[in-house]
Amino acid sequence: MNKSNGNGGRIMLTRRQFGAAFGGAALLTAAGLRMDEARAAETPKRGGVVRIGMHSQSTNDTFDSAKFTFSNDYIRGTCFYNTLTVPGVDLKPRPSLAESWEPSNGGKRWVFKIVKGVRFHDGSPLTFEDIAFSILRHKDEALGSVAKGLSENIVDVINLGPDTVAIDLAHPNADFPIIIGTFQYMIVKNGTTDFSKPNGTGPFRLKEFNPGVLTSGERNPDYWREGRPYVDGFEMRYIVDPVARVNALLAGDVDMISDVKGTGVDEVENSPNTLLLKAPSARYTVMQSSIDMSPMDNHDLRLAMNYLIDRDRVLKTVLKGNGAIANDHPFMPTSEYYNSSLEQRSLDHDRAKYHLKRAGIGTKAVDLHVSEAAPFSIDIGQMMQREASLAGLNMNLKREPADSYFNTICGKRAFYANGLNPRPSYSMLLGLTWKSNVPWNYSHYNSAELDKLIDRSGATLDEAERTEIFHDIQKIIYDIGCYTVPCFINFVDGISKKVKGLEPIPLGNLNGFNFADNVWLD
Repeated sequence: MNKSNGNGGRIMLTRRQFGAAFGGAALLTAAGLRMDEARAAETPKRGGVVRIGMHSQSTNDTFDSAKFTFSNDYIRGTCFYNTLTVPGVDLKPRPSLAESWEPSNGGKRWVFKIVKGVRFHDGSPLTFEDIAFSILRHKDEALGSVAKGLSENIVDVINLGPDTVAIDLAHPNADFPIIIGTFQYMIVKNGTTDFSKPNGTGPFRLKEFNPGVLTSGERNPDYWREGRPYVDGFEMRYIVDPVARVNALLAGDVDMISDVKGTGVDEVENSPNTLLLKAPSARYTVMQSSIDMSPMDNHDLRLAMNYLIDRDRVLKTVLKGNGAIANDHPFMPTSEYYNSSLEQRSLDHDRAKYHLKRAGIGTKAVDLHVSEAAPFSIDIGQMMQREASLAGLNMNLKREPADSYFNTICGKRAFYANGLNPRPSYSMLLGLTWKSNVPWNYSHYNSAELDKLIDRSGATLDEAERTEIFHDIQKIIYDIGCYTVPCFINFVDGISKKVKGLEPIPLGNLNGFNFADNVWLD
């Protein structure tokens, strides 16, 4: 069998295109390089079982990547499957099942060279048909894939001969090599409909699965990456309570935990046996409105919410400084695409009262749904509730269980907290969350104008035009008022000092949701 170390690759987008498209990447790259240099002196050791405590869980956990929604879905998926590409620390696409790629036809076709000798866990070889099925299935309306919006631009997958696949697009997209590496595009066997057990090409084979409780895997002895994975297996348990997660790490019951919060940050940092893994990030928790549901179908009521949060206080007290101030849209202020002409919103009781009076809400209560499933939303919700009372608004805080929160609350209630993980390009993020009728368009704002702008943002290679498009998109989202985003939230994880090989990648917890290929135990 021919195996690849996954370090090749010919055609990549420039650092500017990817770094600028996602504010904060340059800051992280320097930290990542320092970690690379430190690890270069260490030789990875083989063996052991790494134990993980995750912050999110659901009894609806699945191995169907089309349904992947939560952090634990992404981490679980990368243990058993591969995508064609993966994001690096600098947010450039890195080779995975595709060892190289190049554009043709003005960017409307991308040609991928596939690694030879790859096999699924059942021993069958990876074929063109498997790749085509894995990509095109997301276009099926009946599937209800999270990647439906991203897949609208995909026209066909073409077999160009041995180990060469072309993907044709309706419109050019400079970001496509990183888009095809998103977690929903995991490669599965042709025709798969039963996802009760994962049959992927990834580093681990399934050992045990109890949805919402435990996932464990053992090393895939036929894995195509030479020498990987380093560990014999993994055990991933779900510890929703943030204090319990930290205690489990400090006690040595687990080796890694996701989303360290509150006083746990100092506890992990000050322990002689643990350390923090921090990644500056464009992740955010948003207090979101479904604009077709009462009472949030009232524009003035939505605008009032934008002025009922003390963003500086959220950053200082809730996030412990691990984040950045946001302005009610998904773009970080460090991005070159940031629209600085939009007034920075801040806590303002007078402006909130003005909009509440226009809304005619009176003494009617407004329910805000929060959960541990949406990071920091309980603390943020409590702060918002206090400020609302000072502005004369009766706000009920409804704390919901983490299990199935996003499936049962987001988009199905009028006002709720939602948590969004970043993507390596803004056009990708917008395609997942703001295009008409896509599954994650929880605000239910359907606009042909916005759809066209999102499509154009990915298609254009002209940076000035792209900047103008992104400015227009930010203003649309800002003006709707359905998105109260106080801050961007860094990823802060806790790991034992015996855990090695991880990088702070800004796309997710624990090596950008992709620890499986890289982690080893000292």
